[in-house]
Amino acid sequence: MASAADHARALAALERDARAHPRDARVPLAIGQTLQHLGRPLEALEAYERALALNPQLGPAWTLRGHLLRQAGRLADASVCFNNAIGCGEDVATHLYFLGALGLGALPEAAPPAFVRGLFDEYADRFEQELVDTLRYRGHEQVCAPLATLHPAPFASALDLGCGSGLAAPLLRPSTARLVGVDLSPRMIERAAATRLYDELHVAEAVAWLRATPQRHDLVVACDVFIYLGDLAPMFDGVARALAPGGMFAFTVEEGHAEAGYDLLPTLRYAHSEAWLRELASARGLRVTRCERAPLREGHGEAIVGLTMHLQRV
Repeated sequence: MASAADHARALAALERDARAHPRDARVPLAIGQTLQHLGRPLEALEAYERALALNPQLGPAWTLRGHLLRQAGRLADASVCFNNAIGCGEDVATHLYFLGALGLGALPEAAPPAFVRGLFDEYADRFEQELVDTLRYRGHEQVCAPLATLHPAPFASALDLGCGSGLAAPLLRPSTARLVGVDLSPRMIERAAATRLYDELHVAEAVAWLRATPQRHDLVVACDVFIYLGDLAPMFDGVARALAPGGMFAFTVEEGHAEAGYDLLPTLRYAHSEAWLRELASARGLRVTRCERAPLREGHGEAIVGLTMHLQRV
């Protein structure tokens, strides 16, 4: 993982390149990305604007500029950037997802798998440090801590959906004879394998894997996974299929109140309503045994409230 000093050295080299190649739009693009790594978003925004002045067809510069504007709350300006990126040939599904987060166009049912895979492949080396230390994420603890009370006996087989780097594994391993992890990101699966706590690990999209697997589990957990999925009906169908009778399903969501049951926020994360989650559970023979509202993480200095739900197949 590159340090701040590494990025500072890279920035100095890129600034020399900019002087040597003043017409090459790729240089200010790289400068902008490096400035973002250094936590200097306003300067990064200016760098992307310089890149686009040199080459208005530079799709990645439109995308990166759009995200900075989105994060600054300039949603109308961000939408122009994302539409321009599509016009430059950038991935349509991904940018429609970005536009959906701005409240424009149809509400996407889920984040594009390629976007999620790329995000976490790039994020893998610093994932736990940023999530736990910087964002003070505690969702995995909120999912796992009540299990001993709700199900005192050891589990025969636990499935960690969207296992990531294996953050929940140390909490799950002592209470299950077998632990299986599934994640979309190959780099994350590599990190999970390094924990040596899983009996099996699979690189796969969670819903597709649930539909195909012959395995049955008496515990399924999904910690901080559903922020990338809007319509959870296919996920609940898959979990109900893979869950043994009497088995438990525990997960976190960011809390929302949309009439449709879910909404895509400008943060690019989905939020889900408690009432809709209860409907999904009831329709699939899953009884809510526990539902707690508590902060899941921090964002921009504020607590992000979520729901931790524990369901049991009846």
